[in-house]
Amino acid sequence: MSDMAHTHDEVIQASWHRCRSFGLTPKSSPEIIQLNRGDWQDAKARANDLIATTQEQVLPYYENILVNSNSLVLLADHEGTLLSQWGRPGFVGQMDKHLFENGTSWQEKYNGTNAVGTAIQTGESVVVGRDEHFLIANRYMTASAAPIYNSDRRLVGVLNISSDAYLPTSHVNGMVKVMTQAVENQLIIATYRQHNHMLIFNTSSDNLDSQWAGMLVFNDEGMIIAANRRADLLVGQALRGLSIDLVTGISALHLSVHPENQTLSFIGLPKYRLFATVKHPQVAHIPRVTTPAAFSHTKLNVAASSPASKAPSSTSARILPMLDLGDGKMHRAIRQAQSVVNSDIPLVIQGETGVGKEVFAQAVHATSERASENLVAVNCAAIPAELVESELFGYVKGAFTGASAKGSLGYIRQADGGTLFLDEIGDMPLHVQARLLRVLQEKSVTPLGSTDSYPVDFRIVCATHQSLRDAVASKQFRDDLYYRVNGLTLFLPSLRERTDLRELVAELLMSLSDQGASPMISDDVMSLFQAHPWPGNIRQLVNVLRVALALSDGDVITRHHLSDDFFLDLQSNERTFAEIATIDKAERKAVIHNDESTDSLGNDVVKPLSSQYSPQPMIPSRWQDTLPALFHSTEGNISKIAQITGVSRNTVYKRLRQLGLK
Repeated sequence: MSDMAHTHDEVIQASWHRCRSFGLTPKSSPEIIQLNRGDWQDAKARANDLIATTQEQVLPYYENILVNSNSLVLLADHEGTLLSQWGRPGFVGQMDKHLFENGTSWQEKYNGTNAVGTAIQTGESVVVGRDEHFLIANRYMTASAAPIYNSDRRLVGVLNISSDAYLPTSHVNGMVKVMTQAVENQLIIATYRQHNHMLIFNTSSDNLDSQWAGMLVFNDEGMIIAANRRADLLVGQALRGLSIDLVTGISALHLSVHPENQTLSFIGLPKYRLFATVKHPQVAHIPRVTTPAAFSHTKLNVAASSPASKAPSSTSARILPMLDLGDGKMHRAIRQAQSVVNSDIPLVIQGETGVGKEVFAQAVHATSERASENLVAVNCAAIPAELVESELFGYVKGAFTGASAKGSLGYIRQADGGTLFLDEIGDMPLHVQARLLRVLQEKSVTPLGSTDSYPVDFRIVCATHQSLRDAVASKQFRDDLYYRVNGLTLFLPSLRERTDLRELVAELLMSLSDQGASPMISDDVMSLFQAHPWPGNIRQLVNVLRVALALSDGDVITRHHLSDDFFLDLQSNERTFAEIATIDKAERKAVIHNDESTDSLGNDVVKPLSSQYSPQPMIPSRWQDTLPALFHSTEGNISKIAQITGVSRNTVYKRLRQLGLK
């Protein structure tokens, strides 16, 4: 399973390459490979829960897919064997009927490029158009498929929608993703609901009933024992094995007695506000402590759940001067922001992932005259591309297949009177960019499925870790929207560049500690902090300090209270300096004057560490040698590898697949 989908063309091209390696040609006929009766019965028994969950608990909510279109829904197991199907479209009659029978394999090596087989190969959702099927015989249909993972993140199946009609692929693909997530959610519920607590959370209080909400399971000790993929995406890292206190900033005890019918909000590990409800075990148990005294140390932002409830005001956030701890680059960004804080000049906050762009946006809002109104934060990268439009602009009931019966207000209207913060705006799909531009120009928004427009007044603040100028040049970002949102660009420094590390650590320790005073930290640890490359920036520092506080139990924090992961980054940084020291002067000179990112064979060079981690030039090394070590030292964290090496995540994926590591 990957944490980022490849581009569509890359997926199709790679699949066609595999098909040729299997000995197929476009004129080959689909090969009917079916399990014998005994093997089919075994496969069906293993997938019984998956079949029942899909048919009984998920599909009924999406029956209009079958009623209103000439579509076929297929469910296959992890090996591409068809388990069940729903719908009777006419196009099935064009093919050998055995091709769509239960027990038939749809692996690529038998049927060429197809949504089911290709989704299994890539571990990603995929759309295969008519002419994108490798076999000419299959080019009568369009299909969308998405993999299904169980609570252990093991691939257990694939859900597919096929049709010979020209349906809008974005909505069909979005529907497949939502249905797949619904199946995964039900599998988690069936496994853990009886004896454990569940936290359902999302970016707004009015979409907690969405299948695309984050879901995690924690036990009485506060350990997260399962989470869906959406939960990991919202928080920004794998949640299983972490403590619920670390993720939410709220103790397991408090969550275990929180009323199920009340919405709470938290910031915690994600560093931006999320909204949640708690589901308690179905088998009653006696809480360890239920007295009011148990609530003396934790403050919950609790509000009654309401379909139209808005994100709370950020009046409790720190104002801009409070972020100025002595670093020159931060001081410049703060001073510039303060000069336009009460104007309508849009802001773009640029910086690496984890540098505190959301915190800075909160401070801008809290310092402005709009502080008493809502700050609505939207992570554009955390919303499926097919659903961004409906999430931002809202929709009326029945606007599209699978829409909530009560409709949705949308983030833009929630931000009316306040501030709309669009994080990772560079990941916003182009067609949504066009609609956002119209909203900014006309100062009104029209929900999906409606002809009525609603006036809106909000301050827009955007954030990105990439260069929007480069995105405009590569046609990935609209130039007209760029000049609309880019009134003033503020650059936040990475943590390794900041000169106020000691002051920042002291402030973070104060905010993380519940002792009323800043815990002590040894000079040895501070020296380690100053030598650390901090690839995860402030977000990583916060995690390190949380763990250290827990392990030190109120004592002075020493190196023994730091996690092993912290030292892995430190050792990697030290190895880089050692490698640089051994490089021949002529070779180093060549590196300085040749900033190419490919070797003599045209391969992308994977560098040991990004040049930002060292004042000296980095040395291109053979990616075949460097990448496996990075893959294992980061435990397969693709984003971290990309950040360390300074290349794109797509390139990392491509090289890992070439090495057989993905």
